[in-house]
Amino acid sequence: MTLNVSLRVPDGIVLASDSLATLMQLINQKMNVAGDCPKCGERIEIKDVPTPPMTVPSSTWPYAQKMYPIQERYGLATYGSGFVNNRSIYNHIIELADRFPAIAGNEDHLEKMTSFIVGYFSDQLQAECKKSGVDINLQPDNWLPFGFQLVGFTKDANGDPEPHTHLIRIGKKPIIERYGSIGCTWSGDGSVVGLLWPAGGKNVASFGTFSLQDAIDYAKFLIRTTADYQRFSGKLPTVGGEIDIALITNRRGFRWIEQKQLYRILDQTK
Repeated sequence: MTLNVSLRVPDGIVLASDSLATLMQLINQKMNVAGDCPKCGERIEIKDVPTPPMTVPSSTWPYAQKMYPIQERYGLATYGSGFVNNRSIYNHIIELADRFPAIAGNEDHLEKMTSFIVGYFSDQLQAECKKSGVDINLQPDNWLPFGFQLVGFTKDANGDPEPHTHLIRIGKKPIIERYGSIGCTWSGDGSVVGLLWPAGGKNVASFGTFSLQDAIDYAKFLIRTTADYQRFSGKLPTVGGEIDIALITNRRGFRWIEQKQLYRILDQTK
């Protein structure tokens, strides 16, 4: 499932993610449905009606890579299903490196990048459904198996840099939520975050006074607290493993703060 956290604070954006991958098993079920005959009105039972496929967690492993630098300017974190169209999200992102839209003039490049990600991964999800014989049109509108947080800077009406988070949900009907200015956004398993944050999101934390170190510590706090809670709950965990952390600033772009050793080595050998 994952937990991604992005904090937009006065000096930059902190993006963090756990590393636990949860294997989801697809279950196809059938059920008996009662209904009225349209001709005679008699109550009848229709047997073995296929229902939309359900996914349930079956196993986990703690070394998944869920965060990526994009053009050394933006940060991208993924949550939900780690695979689409028989390939990992990591594999897709690495191969997309040379295909992301180029920066041109004064256009809103973050918005252009968002549109590209939505289009590409929606196509991949449709291709997967076609291969597996699943009719995507029969899925519920809220079927959103995976998504992303894309973070970076745009310019406000005065031309000043402004931090933004685009929360992208990929599914039958893709959804994009846009968050600007100071604040915190999470994606994935927010069950514990929901307990820590009161209804309405008030009095959560004084993000406007956070230093970069405060933002890093707070991101760790949310992810570690979720992982620790799940550890002692007796349930199959959806958040855990090492925590990857990146800092995105307007002038310096994307910088790793904490990164798993294996992927640090891979990045150095490109």
